[in-house]
Amino acid sequence: MKIRPVTNLSFKGKIIDSHVHLGKWGPNYYAPESLDVFINSKLSNGDTVEKMIVSNSSCIDNDGILDELAGNKQMLDFASKNSKIAPLAVCQPKLTNGNAADIDKLLKENPHKFVGLKFHPKCMELPANDHAYDSYMDVAQKYKLPCLFHTDKTFSVTYSDGSIGTKCEYSRPEQVYDLAKRHKDVPVIFAHMGGNDGDNAKAAVDIIIDSIESDSAKLYADISWVNPDVSYKEDIVKAIKRLKNTSKGDMTNRLLFGTDAPIGRFGKDGENGIQPYNAYSKVVDDIKTSIKLAFPKEEAEEIIDKIFYRNAYNLFFQENESQTSVVKTISNNNKKVYAVAAVIIGVLSASGILLKNKLQKNTSK
Repeated sequence: MKIRPVTNLSFKGKIIDSHVHLGKWGPNYYAPESLDVFINSKLSNGDTVEKMIVSNSSCIDNDGILDELAGNKQMLDFASKNSKIAPLAVCQPKLTNGNAADIDKLLKENPHKFVGLKFHPKCMELPANDHAYDSYMDVAQKYKLPCLFHTDKTFSVTYSDGSIGTKCEYSRPEQVYDLAKRHKDVPVIFAHMGGNDGDNAKAAVDIIIDSIESDSAKLYADISWVNPDVSYKEDIVKAIKRLKNTSKGDMTNRLLFGTDAPIGRFGKDGENGIQPYNAYSKVVDDIKTSIKLAFPKEEAEEIIDKIFYRNAYNLFFQENESQTSVVKTISNNNKKVYAVAAVIIGVLSASGILLKNKLQKNTSK
């Protein structure tokens, strides 16, 4: 593969991390302070993490799981204390038998507080194309929210140590695609781009491109854990190149940066001697460098801006901010109307008093 030499790297930009957790995961519990190392100061390359899209893993982990209301209200509490946390509402369709009433109530009572819904079919052990998800997707459409789905292996994988990662029963991209086609106006994100690398990542991109070409669903992918253990992110670069050249034009707006922090190497004591802050900075550097190696400078800068910030902003925040803006405009307009009305009433009252006084004088003559 021909790659370009890179000179004058300049990475100082804004980041929205589209895949983050708090809460219980396995033996670990991640408190809000787990994210401070990433968001309270700039990364080593000068980047600033502006927002993290966060879901409560205590609603996902099967051991001691919190229900939809308790877990998501806890997430709201976390977010209320840190403006950089943007919460997703975790959904549990298997436990509710497909009844999304609690999520609907939660969103209604907390307007514009959640920026999307989160599903983990693998942990829920409920195939992603099951009809129990449909009522939740209807709620997502009602509130114009994107849905982040854990996605996993389409094909079994044999790792270098001889262990086997088996094909996923519940969260394969084609299963999520089946559901997304039933709700084609709801943005659906493939977390982890369908798997770590190789044929599994390609299968996810195949489906995203098919959905674009056929206009059958609105699919996205986050790139958390894609090519995790190598510096050059080959499958991310391949995905960008393919999405740049669809029959509908450049569709690289469908890719989002994500890490899954603070899980794995991004939490606790890190991994292989690398601390979480350094691991986070490294994955950002590695992805950006891979893009810089593969594309001309101006094109690379645009791709980096889209993947690390603009795409997530447009997907998670633009709708909410426009709705909030409309509410503020209506409120301000109402205030103006009330002010004008008050002036008119005041004028009329004053006129009434003057007229009354004049009549009384005329009567007394």
